[in-house]
Amino acid sequence: MRLLENLLTTDPASPRLTVYNETTGARMDFSAQTLDNWASKIANMLGEELDLDPSSAIAIDLPVSWQAAVTALGAVAARIEVRFGGPSAVGEVDAVFTSLERYDAWASSGADAVLVSDDPFGRGIEESGGTLPAGALDFGPIVRFYGDVYYGDAPALSSVVPDGTPERLLSTGWTDRESFQRDVLSPIAAGGSSVVVAGRVSTSRLSEIAENERVTARA
Repeated sequence: MRLLENLLTTDPASPRLTVYNETTGARMDFSAQTLDNWASKIANMLGEELDLDPSSAIAIDLPVSWQAAVTALGAVAARIEVRFGGPSAVGEVDAVFTSLERYDAWASSGADAVLVSDDPFGRGIEESGGTLPAGALDFGPIVRFYGDVYYGDAPALSSVVPDGTPERLLSTGWTDRESFQRDVLSPIAAGGSSVVVAGRVSTSRLSEIAENERVTARA
């Protein structure tokens, strides 16, 4: 897959995305190889499970999380439009990736609903002790079924996001597609990396993370 081809060729193992969840205390690292595997699984799922194609659009109505980030990356690989936010913000979409708590807001939208848990290791809704509503899909166990190689016509990431610099960029997440591209995807596409801190975080804690992660820039 061409999405992260340059990084996979030059340095597949270094961290490219690091996500802190200050609510759960979790920290997750993703190399270019791991991101490529996740993007491939999700791109395959979008096409085979949800029957989506480049004319389709999905919504991601999730808290800032690694699951939201890799879902967006998979959609980029499949050339599917990504919109962030709830029903009133994104308009009509073909599918939505959302939480169990937000499911009711989408129940009458007509979009296929994929529910994503906040489990740091990607367990599904039911695997985490929740109850899956009738008609909804459980992201964790379904996405695992799909292959970690995508044979579709994925673009190079650097061709679809704004120009960035190869920094290790620290941010507290995103609110829309533009800020996601700028603060998460652009540093990665340029050969750098992104550190995202989700949840309520103090200035001193953010500085501590910045020092520990050796960031070179802040959003």
